[in-house]
Amino acid sequence: MVVQKMIEEGLLLIQGEPRHDLKLGFRCRLLSSFDEINGVRSGHNKRVKLATLSVEKVLPLWDSRFPADRSPYLALELAKKLLAGAISATEATRETSRLWAHCDDLLWDEDAQNAVMVGFGAIQVLKEALSETHFGCENVNDESTDFDFEPYDHDSSFFAASAYSHGAPWESSSDQQKRLEFWTWWLTSAASDATND
Repeated sequence: MVVQKMIEEGLLLIQGEPRHDLKLGFRCRLLSSFDEINGVRSGHNKRVKLATLSVEKVLPLWDSRFPADRSPYLALELAKKLLAGAISATEATRETSRLWAHCDDLLWDEDAQNAVMVGFGAIQVLKEALSETHFGCENVNDESTDFDFEPYDHDSSFFAASAYSHGAPWESSSDQQKRLEFWTWWLTSAASDATND
């Protein structure tokens, strides 16, 4: 199976990468391989599920910092509704913009940045649901890293990994072992859950 071989390749890549990062180019290839399981529509749903699982893993970080703010939950719920046809793409796009502006406003507090990454990740789940192809993979090659792209173009797994490891791979404050733990989970448990539906 193509996906399983790619997962095995990804596990080797994160072990060998000094910061234990899973490059965007590889993630895009893996996510596009989901279309080969049961067709494009099924692949789209599997990508949204994997994005959702990524954010759900780090939701406790949001909840501990912003216990009364349900923004990430709203984004995840809107993604489900969009896939079910219960809301329009226009409404989802409008909410994406509003939620992004809200998370931008929360960045003023440097101590809240890890939690805010969770919010951005949830918004990207909604953007993934809006996109027929994997969101964020346009103009990406195998050597592309998240550093090469604007924050608005990062995918949910990047934001979740950054929240989990206390910073982006290029930030000195980030925890490389936590990043390895996150990507190992993402490649094994999360990818398996997303592709076995």
